Amino acid sequence: MKKKITIFLVVLLITSLFAMGQQKTNQNSNDYKTELIPDINSDDSAYDDPRTLEFCLKNDKGINLCLYHNIRKQNGIDFEDNEIYAEWTLKMQNKIIRWVKQELDGLSVIWDYMDGTILKMETTSSHWSTKRGVKVGDPISKIMEFYAPDAKVTYYNFETKESTIISDKANPLLFLREDNEGILVYVANMLAEETMYIRFTQENGLITKIQIYAAT
Repeated sequence: MKKKITIFLVVLLITSLFAMGQQKTNQNSNDYKTELIPDINSDDSAYDDPRTLEFCLKNDKGINLCLYHNIRKQNGIDFEDNEIYAEWTLKMQNKIIRWVKQELDGLSVIWDYMDGTILKMETTSSHWSTKRGVKVGDPISKIMEFYAPDAKVTYYNFETKESTIISDKANPLLFLREDNEGILVYVANMLAEETMYIRFTQENGLITKIQIYAAT
């Protein structure tokens, strides 16, 4: 009898602990749901500087998407039509960070679900062009024509790992690097403490892909 009572008490203790754990899990889950209410009016005006505004893609429907800017300020986009790209928990702050990926007329956009911050864009479609009017299908020489006047230009050879200055400029707006695969336009963003990039990939002298992103 004592043995049965002991077993019963152990089972009861385990069940109670499990129930407490479930209650705590459900409470945390509700906390996370509260944290995931997005700030649709998140202010992005700090990134309205001339350099950052070079890192944009626009289409003929009036949508203009720029790095670090709030995608939710755009019209004509279903912001819930996305898939989770990455998600992780900040345990000290008891909240979830969620990045989502959304397809928009041939453009893939990764953005922060909470504040709408655009993190990366990539397209192989001619429906989207940069601020200076360069799009997929254009000759690669068009980039030199439209960007080089405001940039320090170098050529980098991946095979020899040598870099050559093509044209220098005092206080350039941008930096442009031509290489074996295409052209990279880039500049540092002091506020975000990252470098912003536009990567133009080419094949047979024509642009086949445009990527806009930032990295440390």
